[in-house]
Amino acid sequence: MLNIVAVIGLVAFSALVGADAAVADARVHGEPPATNHTLSYDGSKMIVLHKRDRRKVLDVIDTRSGESLGLSERSFVSMYWGEDSDIAYALTSKGGLHRLSFAGDGVETTPIALRGEHGIPKSKKLRVLAFPTPVTSALFAQAGGRAYRCALVPAAGGEEIAAHCEVAQEDIGKVRLWLIDANGQFAARIASASTGENEFQSLAEDGSWRPVFRYLPQYTRVKTVGGLQTDNTVWALSNRNRAQVALVRLDIATGQEQVVHERPGIDVDDAGIMFDGSPLLATYFPGYQEVVHFEPRLEAAYAVLRKSLGEPVRIDFKSADRAMNFAVVEARSPSIYRRWYLLDLEAQMFRELSAGTLAGYDRPAEPSRLVSFPASDGLTLHGYLTLPRPPVDSGVPPMVLMLHGGPWDRDRWPGSWLDRFLGSRGYAVLRLNYRGSVGYGRAFLEAGRGVLFGRLQQDVLDAARWAVAGGHAAQGRIALMGGSFGGFLALTTLARHPEAFRAGVAVNAISDAFTFWKREWRRSSHRILWQEFMSSSDLPEAALARISPVNSVRKIEAPILLLVGTRDRRVPAKQGFELFDLLRAAGKPAELVEYRSRGHDLFGESQDIREHAAGVLAEFFDRHLLVELR
Repeated sequence: MLNIVAVIGLVAFSALVGADAAVADARVHGEPPATNHTLSYDGSKMIVLHKRDRRKVLDVIDTRSGESLGLSERSFVSMYWGEDSDIAYALTSKGGLHRLSFAGDGVETTPIALRGEHGIPKSKKLRVLAFPTPVTSALFAQAGGRAYRCALVPAAGGEEIAAHCEVAQEDIGKVRLWLIDANGQFAARIASASTGENEFQSLAEDGSWRPVFRYLPQYTRVKTVGGLQTDNTVWALSNRNRAQVALVRLDIATGQEQVVHERPGIDVDDAGIMFDGSPLLATYFPGYQEVVHFEPRLEAAYAVLRKSLGEPVRIDFKSADRAMNFAVVEARSPSIYRRWYLLDLEAQMFRELSAGTLAGYDRPAEPSRLVSFPASDGLTLHGYLTLPRPPVDSGVPPMVLMLHGGPWDRDRWPGSWLDRFLGSRGYAVLRLNYRGSVGYGRAFLEAGRGVLFGRLQQDVLDAARWAVAGGHAAQGRIALMGGSFGGFLALTTLARHPEAFRAGVAVNAISDAFTFWKREWRRSSHRILWQEFMSSSDLPEAALARISPVNSVRKIEAPILLLVGTRDRRVPAKQGFELFDLLRAAGKPAELVEYRSRGHDLFGESQDIREHAAGVLAEFFDRHLLVELR
């Protein structure tokens, strides 16, 4: 039995790992040097996020020439276009706010005094809700239970910009979304109700908030797209009172929805809206990405790019200018990690802006593809299968069966860096969208109710059996891996079906189910979600205690690797530490790697963390899944 404890710092790695368990050297991919290209209103400029010397810096470049306008040394964490294409607003990592002007020679950067005598009280945590735009010149912010509307006034001497703020809303509670009208006034919002539901509200003439409708956010999706239109409607992705998510026009006063586009049995995943309020496109993921276009020139430009890149390919719309002369998209495919393109809609041409690379992989895997198969109760399950390119020494590869978190989430094509990396090392990877995953319509989503204590784990076992029966995975050489709820599902499946799996990896996983859900039950905004999920009005204490991984260590036979971020606020790191101690005390083969200063999204955008984790995972899987193949 080999136990490993590694402690990983955010920048410098210091690992307490034995010489017989050296971490594999693994370069998993190369991130694009520039991302998040956002076009200005007239299309003349783009905001770009650069990665330089392990830092993220924001830049503004000329669209046609690609030349920088001189912001590359500024360390802003986010930037937004302002009143026109010569003005932007940027935030520093410490919350400082600046106004950027490109009208003259070079760039003029001016700090904004948002707090102060006429601004927002310094003692309250500040959140900027909306920056000035061509529609309204006001800045909107939230602090201390109040929402503010601020006019920005240049101070004498031009050393800073003063903010004259007035309270626009008192006692706002927990608001998830604000909608602002053309007059620069709050008009509608989505707030969390005391019951745990979300409530869509519109502003009445007397200044009070009038409830329009309520919905349970995990089973009913209402996501607004774009801003409020002049006819008091807003574009939204919604499955209110229907079997799947559709693209709708939502009336903020009545709550009525006009369905513009939907497809039976599959959810609209995302949509793009033009500045004038007309729809650009809607996207689906029944398997590969499918795009429905409403703007002919953009559709033609997509076709030109698709022909050049080859099928299948995923193209995600990012931004466009007001005149629809240019658009920015991001492309992904089995051979493309991430590439950004500028589409010239007039000339029907494109230019590559930035590209990542898969060159660090040992060998490319087969393209990820959609698979569907029946669960043992007859429900059709879905997933994405990535196979290694032959030859595989045994003829049939070992498999890593990956389980997403949520549970109200899903995996999409073409997959993450991790399954591509594992595929390049000779592993089959099956990313399972188990029952309750989003994207496949309401019936599949609601099939996830009440399945926590056995049926969900059976889905995982059914997926493994399907993979073996189809010749996609070697019998007895399947490992489970998941993060957060997916990690919990992996651990509970290993305890319930110990004979079926060779190893398991859990990343920031729920390990003490009773403690986790007891805390969730105390939060009224979360309780109703879990009541629905567990089909129980009361906390099922006994059932949670029985299924909890910390109480099931003697049932777990497979070696376990735990990856833990010490700053995880969603699932406290002590859950992973406790499970590790209990596994070791029970004589189980357990390993743990601690990532200092990392939160719930352990891998995030850190190339260093990803590469180290890839090496740890490769070493672990090689040791436990390949040992009898050599």
